[in-house]
Amino acid sequence: MKPQPTVTVKSIAFSALLLMFLLLLAALAACHNDVLQGDADPAAGGGTLRVSLGHTAALSLLPDISLDPVAYRLHGNGPAGQSFDLQTSRALVVVEGLAAGTWAVTVDAFNGSGDHIGRGIGNAAVEAGMAGSLPITVRPLPGPGTLELTAEWPAGALAAAALDARLIGYGGSQLTLPFELGSHGAEFSSHDIGAGYYTLALQLRDGESVVAGAVETVRIAEGARTAGRFVFSELNVPAAEVEIVITPELDEPLLVSISGSRDSIAAGETMQLEARVGNAAGRELFFAWYLNGNSLGGGPTVALGADLAAGSYRLDLVAYSSDGLRSGSASHLFSVLPAAADPAPDPGPDPGPEPVYDFIDTFEGSTVDSAKWRIGTWREHGGQLSADRVYVEDGKLVMVFEYDSDYYDQTGLFKSSAIQTRRDDFGYGRWEARLKPTDIDGVLPTMYTIDWREPGVRTRQEIDIEFVTVNIGDDYSEVHFAVHGADFSSWATQVELPFNPAADFHVWGFDISPQRIQWFVEDIVLYEYWYDQQPGWIDAPYMLKFNFWSTKFEDGGSGWWIKGPPVANTEIYYYIDWVRFTPYSP
Repeated sequence: MKPQPTVTVKSIAFSALLLMFLLLLAALAACHNDVLQGDADPAAGGGTLRVSLGHTAALSLLPDISLDPVAYRLHGNGPAGQSFDLQTSRALVVVEGLAAGTWAVTVDAFNGSGDHIGRGIGNAAVEAGMAGSLPITVRPLPGPGTLELTAEWPAGALAAAALDARLIGYGGSQLTLPFELGSHGAEFSSHDIGAGYYTLALQLRDGESVVAGAVETVRIAEGARTAGRFVFSELNVPAAEVEIVITPELDEPLLVSISGSRDSIAAGETMQLEARVGNAAGRELFFAWYLNGNSLGGGPTVALGADLAAGSYRLDLVAYSSDGLRSGSASHLFSVLPAAADPAPDPGPDPGPEPVYDFIDTFEGSTVDSAKWRIGTWREHGGQLSADRVYVEDGKLVMVFEYDSDYYDQTGLFKSSAIQTRRDDFGYGRWEARLKPTDIDGVLPTMYTIDWREPGVRTRQEIDIEFVTVNIGDDYSEVHFAVHGADFSSWATQVELPFNPAADFHVWGFDISPQRIQWFVEDIVLYEYWYDQQPGWIDAPYMLKFNFWSTKFEDGGSGWWIKGPPVANTEIYYYIDWVRFTPYSP
């Protein structure tokens, strides 16, 4: 930014009274000299108007017009109805022959295309035999501008796509942007966005799960168009959430970078990241970190990666000055690589040939084994997951669900739970788990495989065991089995049971081979699914997952089959005694 020019004042004869005005603009212009004649009467006792211009610039997502002034239009109203109108392309203007009295001066700035980009107004009193100066500050026009945004994702990647978008002002104001959804993209356009700086936050969802997100700093100018295009080529579930900041002044943007970033890390490994700003000039700064649009908090540093599943991620950093006049952002894309397989533990002595388990957990310790399991802390299926609701007690894994009515009224979320294996490379074989679900109506305890390994695609292949508790009781019980996939039609069936599965522990599971899937309880086969007779198949690596959730019953909505929620303000439990996996042997 150039130093502000100064004005000197000197006395002249009464018949040629001189008045000098100093005009300070928030737009860059070199200093030149120009003398133009107004239409005031010099014989009435006059003066001279001197106007000089200066500049600063800013930002990242800019309007489609230049905010650099190349021409100025000056209009002055003086005593007895006198006035002057001037145009100039120079930065220093002198107006001579002004009558003594009070003059109101308006200065309008225009860019090289003739667009009106700024205005300043000032008043000066001209006294006979004296000369003075008038500072006038020219600011960007305050009126609305146009914001046009597009978002794209791979065709067919999302089953129930939704895009949440907000503009957040520096003072905390928020504006929701209603995107129009297409088959694999969305658009937003508005001609009524107030001029200034904003932070734009986007979250792409598939149903209740956030699969991608982005945060950018944008600027709106009156009568101009600001446009942005976001391409989400790699999608993940679960994902996260977003926040926003605004810089309403014209100062140059902060030059933000992220130190310590790496292109890839192994699962369980941590990156120590630090915010760097190259042009803060000693100003106090605030920082906000985001992962796939989900807020990670503030501060100049963040540790990232220890609890992330394998997949692709976008890290965003927004920095802004404490006075709110400057802002900037930076991004980094990285991948989390799958961890190496855990060695198979020894399950203890057993009569006959010793079984070979590729995975086993009997939950004998005091805490969940974090090397084997990842506890959900994200949002899914209308619930907030938490590590507080998944724990080991008396040699069993306990999962908790609660319909906390006060929490639901405040957030619209249930308190649910989920846990999944760190490994995601399991193949054909036999899964067994000793389970005791609940029979309290309105919740869904589950055991299933899931595959998120292919970026940008919904669940690739999935095998389900689901206990729909509204269909469980002493008089009648059934269990729900299903197969889902991105490349074939979903399939499901309900199998009637001769017992209440919530009355005691039972060994449940499925046996996966290259030809078929078998569901069983206590080694009794309940159903067989043959690939050559059904629409789907299993041929890709996966992880094992348990979750415990609910949804509100609505006609035609997702909750019609669960018929939730359950009784309010009561903790409901799902118990898992042990889990093990035996690889397939032809």
